[in-house]
Order: sequence, then structure tokens, then C-alpha cells
Amino acid sequence: MSLQPTLSSELSDDHPLLNGQRTWRSRLKTKWYRLDRLSRVIFALFALTMGAAIVSRVLIEVLDPFDLWPGPRITIPPKVDDGNNTAHSDKERRDAVRSAMKHAWEGYHQYAFGHDELKPVSNSSNDKWGGWGVTLIDALDTLYIMELHQEFNQGVTHAINVDFSKATKGYTTPFFEMVIRSLAGLLTAYEMSLDRRLLEKAQQVGDALFPAFNTSTGIPYPRVDINAGQAVSSGRVCLAEAGTVQIEYWKLSELTGNQTYHEAAQRVVDILDAAKKPYKGLYPIWIDIDSGEMNSGQITFGGQGDSWYEYMLKQHIYSGGATDQYRRMYEESIDSMKQKMVKRSVFDPEMYYIGDLDSTATRFSPKFQHLTCFVPGMLALGSKVLDRPDDLDLAKKLTYTCFQMYNQTKTGLGPEYVLFRDSKNMGLSSTNHNDDFAVVSLDKASDTEQADGYYLGYDKSYILRPETVESLMILYRITGDKIYKEWGWQIFLALEKWTKTDAAYSAYRDVTSTKRNSMLMDSMESFFLAETLKYLYLLFSPVDYYSLDEYVFNTEAHPFKIMHRRGA
Repeated sequence: MSLQPTLSSELSDDHPLLNGQRTWRSRLKTKWYRLDRLSRVIFALFALTMGAAIVSRVLIEVLDPFDLWPGPRITIPPKVDDGNNTAHSDKERRDAVRSAMKHAWEGYHQYAFGHDELKPVSNSSNDKWGGWGVTLIDALDTLYIMELHQEFNQGVTHAINVDFSKATKGYTTPFFEMVIRSLAGLLTAYEMSLDRRLLEKAQQVGDALFPAFNTSTGIPYPRVDINAGQAVSSGRVCLAEAGTVQIEYWKLSELTGNQTYHEAAQRVVDILDAAKKPYKGLYPIWIDIDSGEMNSGQITFGGQGDSWYEYMLKQHIYSGGATDQYRRMYEESIDSMKQKMVKRSVFDPEMYYIGDLDSTATRFSPKFQHLTCFVPGMLALGSKVLDRPDDLDLAKKLTYTCFQMYNQTKTGLGPEYVLFRDSKNMGLSSTNHNDDFAVVSLDKASDTEQADGYYLGYDKSYILRPETVESLMILYRITGDKIYKEWGWQIFLALEKWTKTDAAYSAYRDVTSTKRNSMLMDSMESFFLAETLKYLYLLFSPVDYYSLDEYVFNTEAHPFKIMHRRGA
């Protein structure tokens, strides 16, 4: 008789002696056969459904990513962009704009690094914004977008060592300007690079400026004494200053998890939404900080009012339409603007413009500001996001006017504003620069005015503003019409010819004068690097590069990832 021990055939399948000798496959197989027929069917269907869902998700991410949902596609499909047969010339033009950015940065780096602005004629610097190095911060994401990574790293190395809790002694910092330039510039540089140090600096800026909200209503004061850690008391603030900080503080809340920032900025929107207005959706520019009332100043889509209207739409886009408030407010404003503020030239029926209204919305000023040339881009965005096709038609007409402001000057540069007469020969005096509503009887129109469709006013300067090229970029990406690229390239060539200096680029005193050297103003605002060159570069880039379906650009052209697409 053998003494070899044997395993009894009566041992159960889960007996520890058997379990130790079986593979996981055999154990699963045993458990599967123990299931009754119905359980097997249910399990098999579940497994097939999950498998199909995973495969579908992978295919969708490749062919039509969820990051582009929900809502309508804003930009033309990339295949339409490719079909325009401009890829070769686009690359050459993009490289030319990139070279312009590199030239401007090198001049800033050599003569003004760490200071607020370069003076590009005298090769010196100024600290007009309190010494934070605003040009550097404003330019960071442009450098990154243009893949100028060495220059980007130079800027980051400096920015992370700036103490934003301090400013030039005796200086009071403009709240709005530093939110849209410094706070936004650091936030987008962080989102692009994921360098945590930039987010820490952004929060330092946000905190340093936050005392502006310490008012009885929550409507911010326009200036902050950074060194004292408190706002500078004031009785009023303009519409753009109070109403164009919301996206920046909302992004700061999103990235830090601290909702205090967003709540403070949102309170301003709620107050202005509820405030009495002279006409539905139209807001006079001056806000009484203690009462929240708006009863003085013009109604304008130009300076001091402009970006308030822009941010209604962009908050809707940024939040993915999370609430209906921003859409409603935007549509009210645009509908009323179209009713009360849009006119056209008596000499060129294709030339539409937006004038201003007085605080009662009863008197009209036929003055069209360069700053207002952001409106066509805004209307085009809104036409797609909110399904308002008529707005796109108006956007095209206004873009034509904005381009003609450049096209019809001797230099090809656009002035600060142009003026129009009405059919009764009434308009603003070209020498008046104090009262925008002092309409007078005009002399007979000159041949130049009749050919141009407008006449020039007192201020003929071009300070390197971005609004027209901003609209050209958006209009191209939405319509696919190559004319907008051609117009943008023409403007860029004019910049190169008339404003380029040995160090960078300079504002130009009179766009009608070809006496170039005497016209250079020795000034280069930070928005030239942050906005003008960035929008030109994106105009000649593929439409899905920093796509309008994935990013919303703040009023200083800093691209924030849309909130519900953060994982893109």
C-alpha cells in the first residue's frame, strides 16, 4: 500500500489546498460556471456595453473631442482652413510676426528689462505702472504661443522674483489695468507652462489689488495703494474699470479653489444688472460707488465702456453658459446698440459705424473710436455662440470700416477715431476734442471725405492699438474669408514700415504724415506685445491653434481655458 497522501475528491473548489495550486483564470472559470444562465447573460451584456462605450469614447476623442462640446463650433473646421491654400504664405507671415515680437522683446530686454515700458526711440525705460515690469508680464503668454521659449524663461525668471505686495513709493496702482495685464498675464502663463510659481505670483497680485472691493456696495475703487494695503477712496468709477475684472478673478478662484475672488467680482455684475438704465441694456460710463447708480457720462462701446459689454459675452463663454444672466445682459445690450447707436456713412453705404449716446440715450455723437473696433469680433463670436446670424452680418460691415480707417491714410495706420456727418451736414468739428455732443453745421465735404466716407478729428495718432487686428483674427476664424488675412498683412506691413525702430516699435503721432522720424512718439504700450502682435500671429496660424472653441481671450488678449474644458 502506498503511503503517498491523496487529495479527496470530496474537497470543495474553494478549499485552501486546491486554491493554492490553481491559476486565477481557472478560479474565474469555476465561478463563471457556477452562475445560472440568466446571470451569465446579464453579465455578458454589461461587459459588451462597457466595452462599446470605451471604444466609442476613444473614437470620439480622436475624431471629434468632447472638449469641443457642448454648444456650436465657433471656428471654421480645420479642413476649410487647409482648403484656403494659404499654408505657405501663412507660415512666412507668421514667421515675420514672430520676428517682430523677437525684435521688440530683445529691445525691451536690452534697454528696459524689469521696468514697465521700453521707450523705443530714446532706448530708455519708464515705470508708469508702479514698477512691476508690466511689459514683461503682459508679454509672457505671447512669447509662449510663438514658441520663443528662451525669452519666455527669461521673463519667468524675473517675474517670480518680483514682490507684488510693493510698488513705487507714492504710486497708486490702477485696479483695472493691473488686473487685465498683470493678474491675467501671470494666470495664462501658468496655465500654459504649469509652473506653480507663476500661480503663486498671480495670487499675490490678486490679493494686492483685492482691497479695491472694500466699499459699501462692493463696487471697486479705481486705484489701490499697494504699499499701504488699502484702496484709494473715490466717489465714482468708470464702467470698464468696475466691470472688466470678472473673468480674471473667476479664473483665480478656479485655479486656487478660493471662491472669494469670484464672489466679489460677481457682486459688481449683479448690482449693475439691477441698476436703473436710461435705455434697456445701455449703461452710462460713470458709476456712483456708494449708491451703484449710473446717471452721468456717455454711453459708449469705446473708451471707458467697451470691455464691460465684451465681458458679458465672454463670461457666458468662459462658464459654458452656466447661468443665463450673462447671455440675457449681452443680448439686451447688443439689441439696444443696434437700435440706437449704429449708423452708416452718407458717402459709402457699406461703411457702418457705432457712435456714442449721452447719459440719457437721447443725443448721438457721430464719433467712431479705434477702441470700438473690438466690437466686430465680439459680434462675430456672439453670432456663433448664441445663434444670432444677423450679428455676423453687422460684424462684417463694421470690420470693413475699421480696416478702411487704416487703408485710407497715407501711412496705412489707423487713427484714434474718425468722424461722420449726417445727411443734413451736421457733425462734430474736427478741431473739437472736449465735447463729443457739440454737433454743428459742417462745411461742404471735401473730395477726400467723400472718397473716404469719413473725416479725421483732432487726434490722428496711432498708439499701436490691437482692436482692428483682433476683429480680423476672429472674423477669419469664424467665416474662413481670406480677405481678413490680407487686410491683417497690409496692416502689419504698415507697422513695419512706419513704427519700427532700432529697439522695437513706437507709437505714431499723425497717421496722415509721412515725416516718419518726427512722428515717432517714443512710447510702446505693453498691449502691443500682449495683443497686437499676438492677434496677428494667430491670424496666420491654423484655426485650431489656441482655438476659440477652447479659449476665451480677456480684454488684454490673454487666453484662458474655458472652464468646462479645463481638462483639454
